[in-house]
Order: sequence, then C-alpha cells, then structure tokens
Amino acid sequence: MAIVQNPITGRTKKKFGTAVFSKQFGKNVMRSKPIEVKNPQTVGQVTQRNKFATTVNLVRQVLPLINDVYAGSLRKMSPFNKITSINVKNAFAGDPPVIDHTKVVLCDFDGSTLNSVTLTGQPNQVMDIAWDPNTQNPDELASSLTFVLFNCTTNKAMIYPDVATRADGAASVVAPSDWVDAMTALHVVTTDYTQFVSNMPKRVIKFKAGADLASKVK
Repeated sequence: MAIVQNPITGRTKKKFGTAVFSKQFGKNVMRSKPIEVKNPQTVGQVTQRNKFATTVNLVRQVLPLINDVYAGSLRKMSPFNKITSINVKNAFAGDPPVIDHTKVVLCDFDGSTLNSVTLTGQPNQVMDIAWDPNTQNPDELASSLTFVLFNCTTNKAMIYPDVATRADGAASVVAPSDWVDAMTALHVVTTDYTQFVSNMPKRVIKFKAGADLASKVK
C-alpha cells in the first residue's frame, strides 16, 4: 500500500489499470488490484484433485513408517512428496478412478523381502498371514516383521508392529470390527541386512497379498 500525496481521487474509490485509489484514515492511498485466482473445474482437473486428496489421506496414515524407511536418504524431496507422487500417477484404475490396492507403493526400495505371502480372512475379524522367509541370513530370519493392512473400500489403514519374526512363517492379526465384508491389502516391512541406508540396515515395505476374495474380513 502507498500513500498518495496528490488527492486525485477525492472521496471516491477509483481504479486505474492495476491500481486502486481510496481514502483510508483521511489519507489518499493506493493498493494494487488483487490478482484474480482461477479455479478451473474441468473433468480432468477435478479428477486429478480427487486422486491427490485420496492419496494424501492414505499416505498420511502410514507416514511414520515411510519416514523411518527412507531415514534421511532423500535430498530433493520429502518421503511424503515422493510416495504421494508415485501413487497419484500409478495407483488408480477405472472411471472414475479409484485406488487399486495391488498398485499402492509405500516404498520404492528394492531389497530382501518375503515370498509366497497369503492373506486369509477367518471368523471374528482374524486375518491369517503365511509366508516364505526367503532368506538364509541369520539376522534377517531373527528380524521382526511389521504388517500394514488397508481396507480396500475405505482406504483406512491399520499398522501391526513387530508381529512375528521372519523365521516364523505365519502369524495372525485382528482387523477392526467395522471392516467386516471388506477386502484388505497387506504390505510387509522387512529388513535387509546386506544393504544400508544412513548407516542402518535397509528397511523395505512391499505389497504382498490381498485385494481379493480370500482377504475379506469375516
């Protein structure tokens, strides 16, 4: 805002180009005209906004895990921005687009992880998980597994930390009661003792099973 010494506007408010002249506290003042903000509502733009909002809501639920896995390894963007970008671009299918939980990525690291994972719903919201440890490394076999379970209908997440060791080969978790009849998707956090990130063994999160009829909560 600038004070105008020459009272060219009198007592009325006037516009000249991008300038607005008016009276304030008995003085003539000049302000720049507010920039007009456009809010386009084309189908493509609305779709992209919805995808972004859905992804942000999903990622925020498991952000502590994502931050822990990346552990300061990124320099040009935050783990949140990286994973949000990946999923907005790749995790949607259909028209209108909805999340395809088989395509959700919580970490883009490659590393030692489980094989042949199954996720099976049992009565009373019990979810049975079985796997092949897929390693002979003693440290990896003794390491704890953390499970992330997503509700494929609501995109809500549950985190089950340190449920079992990798050597166990099987475990069970209990889904929330309001998840009954919903399919679920399982991501598993494993530790790779042959690679390091910020001087710590690399941790990896991968989608492993679910988003099918066997994974329905009963």
